[in-house]
Amino acid sequence: MAGIKGKTKKKPPPKITAKKASPTKPLVRAASAPSKAPAVKPAPLAKATPPAKAAAPALASSIVFATTPKSHVPPKPLVSGAFTLDKLLQISLTATNLDLAIEFYRDVLGLKFIARVDPPGLAFFALGGGARLRLSVASSQATLDFHVDSLDTAVRELKKRGVSFLQPNPMIYRDDAGDLGKKGNEERTMFFRDPSGNLLGLVERR
Repeated sequence: MAGIKGKTKKKPPPKITAKKASPTKPLVRAASAPSKAPAVKPAPLAKATPPAKAAAPALASSIVFATTPKSHVPPKPLVSGAFTLDKLLQISLTATNLDLAIEFYRDVLGLKFIARVDPPGLAFFALGGGARLRLSVASSQATLDFHVDSLDTAVRELKKRGVSFLQPNPMIYRDDAGDLGKKGNEERTMFFRDPSGNLLGLVERR
């Protein structure tokens, strides 16, 4: 017999060995689904601001007074012995009701009542220092009356200084009862105004 053929041996299948991951190369993971970015809310619209009001003009730091009338004569400095008004004779006030005014000044304030003259509707009270208060139903505003020794001299001197008087001739009151002094004396009065419009008077008693 022919030589015995040797049986062929089957080669074992190759072993499949899993490769170890390299320590320097990380394993690649499957990509995850992309995450959704948070929704961004739109910023609220800014409210339209009204236009700024124009600033009010600044007030002047000083008050402007009315100019002196052109007819006014600038006063000159007085010299020693010059004419001055320094003797207050009386203060005149308006009395809308003479009876009530007399009661108030006499009974409430305690002024010394001198006399009442009707007409024209006057009442007089004594004040300190020889001055007096006159209440008048005809007066429209308060008045300061100054005593002068000579009305004519005082008027002439003040006219030189630019004072304008309100009437051409003196107003004359004759004190026949002697309520304000010696019986039968006369009071002669001239009126004028200061630069603010206040009423002033000159009174001569003779």
